[in-house]
Amino acid sequence: MRITAGILTIIGGFIGGSLWLQITRELITNFAKTFATADPASASSVAIVIAPFIILIGLSPVFLSVLGGYYTLKRKHWRWALAGAICSLLFPFTGIPAVILLIKSKGEF
Repeated sequence: MRITAGILTIIGGFIGGSLWLQITRELITNFAKTFATADPASASSVAIVIAPFIILIGLSPVFLSVLGGYYTLKRKHWRWALAGAICSLLFPFTGIPAVILLIKSKGEF
């Protein structure tokens, strides 16, 4: 069960993280367009300021889910493994089974 949970966590993290990254990028891009309409001179500076937030907010779930899947496969740090499984819930088809299997296999850690 633990190995399946780790693999599902990693897969769910990549798929859900890519979807989350796309949603975040679209929201922030629309915000930047709205801001650029109000003040066209500062549009490039807004893009420079917002770009790190896209990366931080967009890639954090991917990083945490891959890290959690790795810890699940290595049987270390159950709390980090659970955090990764929760982040893989961004893609619920693999995230929900990953969380259930991880909680059931807590004794293996």
